[in-house]
Amino acid sequence: MKSDWPEAMIGSLLRVGVILSICVVTVGLVVTFVHHPEYFSSRPALGELTQPGAHFPSRLGDVVSGVREGSGQAIVMAGLLLLVATPVARVALSIVIFVIERDRLYVLITTAVLLILVVAFVTGAAG
Repeated sequence: MKSDWPEAMIGSLLRVGVILSICVVTVGLVVTFVHHPEYFSSRPALGELTQPGAHFPSRLGDVVSGVREGSGQAIVMAGLLLLVATPVARVALSIVIFVIERDRLYVLITTAVLLILVVAFVTGAAG
């Protein structure tokens, strides 16, 4: 009989990642509207937030410094980064599980997938 603990761990990781991401995005939205109450009463002010030229932190360093400063937009971006990082963490957890189960082939395959993801993120961030 096959053990179900790997599936339970992966499922828990995905659930926690998504729930944490939702919580962080929600906090960021609340902070944004607390710092800018005019968004509730002024449609043009809210439009400034959503227009194409609006400034949002787009680099990891900008997100980190924005979170430290209490910027709502940076907190929202941190939540979105958590959401993107969740499936990547799932791949990393899968490597650990395959190592524990001594499945060398899947360790190699999953490590290659993780390396591809990391290279894609690094080259995407650089470009």
